Amino acid sequence: MTERPKRRERRNPSAGLLHLLNRRYHAEWQRAEWLRNDLTAIRASRVWGVVTRVVNLFRRFKPAVRPAEAPLAEHARLYHLPRDLPPAAGRVGIVIPFRDHPELLRNCLRSLRVGTYRDFTVVLVDNGSTDPRTLRLLDRLHTRPRYRVVAAPGTFNFPRLCNAGAAAADGCDHLVFLNNDTEVLTRDWLERLLRVAADPRVGAVGATLLYPDRTVQHAGLFPRTDGTWVHQGRGRPWAAAGELHAAREVPAVTAACLCVRRAVFDAAGGFDERYPVAYNDVDFCTRLRGRGLAVVVTPHARLVHYEALSRGFTVDDPDAPPGPA
Repeated sequence: MTERPKRRERRNPSAGLLHLLNRRYHAEWQRAEWLRNDLTAIRASRVWGVVTRVVNLFRRFKPAVRPAEAPLAEHARLYHLPRDLPPAAGRVGIVIPFRDHPELLRNCLRSLRVGTYRDFTVVLVDNGSTDPRTLRLLDRLHTRPRYRVVAAPGTFNFPRLCNAGAAAADGCDHLVFLNNDTEVLTRDWLERLLRVAADPRVGAVGATLLYPDRTVQHAGLFPRTDGTWVHQGRGRPWAAAGELHAAREVPAVTAACLCVRRAVFDAAGGFDERYPVAYNDVDFCTRLRGRGLAVVVTPHARLVHYEALSRGFTVDDPDAPPGPA
């Protein structure tokens, strides 16, 4: 009796992302364990007893004041799309900077295929990938007409990678800067971004980004009165964030998904490479607003953002650019 061949199991496309999420969770848990062990050792020392007595004595003479969270310097305004705008049109250059993490890149590219707007070119800006799986993926994409691969090795500088991708997106009427750790949720996301970007009053358009558990990651960036910038509504369940379900004018949007007309991007001089990691998007939006253009975030283009899986968490440089114009 011949043995029946085993049925090949279908690979779960999200398995790689789940593995990365589990690794991130384990790394953060391990770091917390180390910190707790260090704190336990410090508390067991004689020095800790002296410090505790001094702190308690100080508190007797100076009552503790609960620090208040700095209020937002600005609030969003509702944005109304003009009725006479034509349908979304023009070629789009989707610029995706990355370095390795083929699971993330493959998932991001796969999600682009479900979109209903098809007139786009994907510009992949490779910041020196070495993973053999990434290199094999790039070899395959090299042969496909929709994709362009730009080599940009060297120290990570996000605006430099974006500017290099924009330069390679010749012939494109619009630019969409997209993180490799995103996944499209709404099929008409590009049409939604392009309709707003076609408004001559608008400089940049941002998408609404959600965490995998469908809580809000990004719905606009706002400055606080202490000079820091924050994501409005971060961590709130999307279904319950009713006021975020309308398009709004905001001080800035994240470059994790940012759409801009090519002419506007060139006139503004692109991203400022003096902000290699943080605040480059804030600076860009601030300069657009200084030119009298609005910055809009739309809830009708929604993506999942697997934040920090590609580069890890970043502590922002306190030397932020000036507040919005």
